Amino acid sequence: MESWTNGRINLQPWQAIPEIMATLGLTAEDGLAQAWFVDKNGRLTGGAEAINQSLRYCWWLRPFTILYPLPGIRHLQDWVYRWVADNRYRLPGSTAQCALPVNEIKVKSEK
Repeated sequence: MESWTNGRINLQPWQAIPEIMATLGLTAEDGLAQAWFVDKNGRLTGGAEAINQSLRYCWWLRPFTILYPLPGIRHLQDWVYRWVADNRYRLPGSTAQCALPVNEIKVKSEK
């Protein structure tokens, strides 16, 4: 994935921002395990909650985020997210890098 922004949200692949990951206290293993979201107050969330946080910045997807806190929905979304994250290398559109162990993934070196 390459960097992307719409002016309100900035998406970055974890491999491209090792210094930011370190500042947040996250390791390469954390980056590989799940998506992360940092809100404007510096609150860090991961996994399905991070995806829900990011969807709030897209007006037509925002209604779906209302469901996440409901009993049962959070558990279901967390389970689906974990399954997708654990099997992403098997899904259509995946790259060979999705199946690599963390120590084989190239991380952008600090300048």
